[in-house]
Amino acid sequence: MTRRQLWGVITWLGFTLLAVMAAIDLYSIDFSIHWPVSLLTVRKYLLLLAVFIFVAAWGYVFWLIWKGKRPPLLERARALLARMPLWLRGLVSLVILLFPAYFFLYNHFGLFFSNKAYWLKLALVCVSALIAYLVFSPRGSGLMGVLQYCSLVCLAGVFYSIGAGLNQVTNYPFSLSWSEGNRFWDYSMMFGINRYIIPAGKPAVAFIEKGRQFLWSIPFLIPQSGIEVMRLWDELVWIIPALVLGWVAVIGQGKIASKNGVARLLTWEIFFGFWCYLFLTQGPIYPTLVLCAILVVIAVRLKKLWISSLLLLLAGYYAYISRWTWIYAPGLWAGMLALLELQQPEFKNGKWKELTRPIMLGLAGFLGGQFLPPVVDLATSRLNQNGALGLVIDPTDTITHATLLFGRLLPNATYSPGILLGTLWAGLPIVILLVWSWKKGLWQPNWLQQLGILLSGLAFLGVGLIASIKIGGGSNLHNLDMFWIFLVLVCAWAGKEIVQRIPENGTVRNSLVFLVCLSMVLPVTYTIQYGAPLSLSAQDFTQSSLTSINKNVMKYNQKGEVLFMDQRQLLTFGYIQGVALTSDYEKKYLMEMALENNASYFEQFDQDLARHRFVLIISQPLNIVFKTEDVNFPDENNAYVKWVSIPVLCYYQPLRTYSQIGVQLLVPRKETLQDTRFTCPN
Repeated sequence: MTRRQLWGVITWLGFTLLAVMAAIDLYSIDFSIHWPVSLLTVRKYLLLLAVFIFVAAWGYVFWLIWKGKRPPLLERARALLARMPLWLRGLVSLVILLFPAYFFLYNHFGLFFSNKAYWLKLALVCVSALIAYLVFSPRGSGLMGVLQYCSLVCLAGVFYSIGAGLNQVTNYPFSLSWSEGNRFWDYSMMFGINRYIIPAGKPAVAFIEKGRQFLWSIPFLIPQSGIEVMRLWDELVWIIPALVLGWVAVIGQGKIASKNGVARLLTWEIFFGFWCYLFLTQGPIYPTLVLCAILVVIAVRLKKLWISSLLLLLAGYYAYISRWTWIYAPGLWAGMLALLELQQPEFKNGKWKELTRPIMLGLAGFLGGQFLPPVVDLATSRLNQNGALGLVIDPTDTITHATLLFGRLLPNATYSPGILLGTLWAGLPIVILLVWSWKKGLWQPNWLQQLGILLSGLAFLGVGLIASIKIGGGSNLHNLDMFWIFLVLVCAWAGKEIVQRIPENGTVRNSLVFLVCLSMVLPVTYTIQYGAPLSLSAQDFTQSSLTSINKNVMKYNQKGEVLFMDQRQLLTFGYIQGVALTSDYEKKYLMEMALENNASYFEQFDQDLARHRFVLIISQPLNIVFKTEDVNFPDENNAYVKWVSIPVLCYYQPLRTYSQIGVQLLVPRKETLQDTRFTCPN
């Protein structure tokens, strides 16, 4: 058996395993919708016939591979496709790659497959990429053909991920997730504060970092912009910066003289942006940090030190006001990348002078986060005092000594693979690729550059792991954000050397292609776990619920103070008007205080509830249910029940609950609730 036949058999076995797993998914879904194949005789035999034809055809494919032959029909089809214009083949391939996103995210059939058909999703992505590859590169074969195919799998994953975000763009008035509506309210407080009625003498307070608030508040510069515009902007800021970071990091970095080399370099630059986006969605990574990384890359690539330093001061400042744990990231990234820019840096023979630039750039990023924030706060304090801007509660001022849940490092109900296995799955292929490239001489950092990479990476990894096990975290890999961007930046700088040296090291291409393909495909296997068609309540029901809520709010607003603990976007986008804003006791901030067991904060909260300060409270449906470790977010739920749900339900009772839209209206009780499970706060 030749090597080509061996790889053909391995590929056939891989697709066979994928087909079997997809069939199991499909059959289990068939039963879950109470339409079992075995109970419908005609349908059973039709399905068995289809399976028989597929197995026979698939067996014939195996026989052809074993004999080293190609089916004549496929050869004729490839010859026909080769005569088609390149633009037409590209257009057809694009449509094919978009099909999985359409089928699972924009088709009502996708509702049956959401969170139930992982292998079916993966199979359709892989098969679509295979068909697209055969259409676009009908003469493709060998290692470069494998690389092209894996690139198309990656591209199909990108389209799926983007589609999963964009299908959330709707004018639906109620919150689509636990905190979405109140987040929109947070964002609006910078440029849209004039949308609210704010009682005199009461500052408008939002619990959000200023850097994040600024980015997401931009739509509120447009007068009367609605919730659909806000949702579109929300999705775009998750998509565009990650793409831009990938392209900025590599475009124009490498130089190859040969025509084939230029084409290879251009392809690498284009696909690196798409891969960067897909890789970072494994976090996902907040766009605010990605913007900081973009500033760092631009600063490092500029030649003039003073301009680079200014950009890094800005990056450091923006990182700090976006999330205080990011304060050192821009400086470390800049110092590391500037070090990688040098040719064999050393401390001897006068070469130590070259280290001035990495040190200066690293210090600029550090100083931007350490010294600029108090200066800017001092300069803008008068604006806040005059009420031009809402006063922002800085989350960096909250207590950071929260409970650490070490169990979330291992498989658990909140994040099924656990942080450690998830991190290995997402990052290990990249680390192996970098180490292998270094060992084979495709990438040649010297000992000082290696030390800079190692120390920076370990620092980012350690901080990310600790943040991930803090109560309130650990549901995904986003707390490892600095580490993921670190890997992207190292890959970009290493990649330009690898692409340039490939022609000089042809003997190692097999392993290189395998590792590159693994690095491109594995993020797809992570991304397709998520996403489903948008499923909302019927429009008539939504409108009638909104009308009912509006009437109740207007009725009780005449009697006293109304608290929107949740669903504050109803005020932001004018669905409910004429109600004064009470910024106290917002749901996310209550959760933060509950996770910190901040008893002193809840003393005032309990007192306000006991004296019935609010005539009406709008909340998510509240229940007194303590969860065990075998369900999602048990510690967070139990903290919220203890500090929020119990006090509220002790002194308030549901007036009406809209379960389908996740809203509950509560009014004061005539008598305090009596329950043997707990004691109401005094």
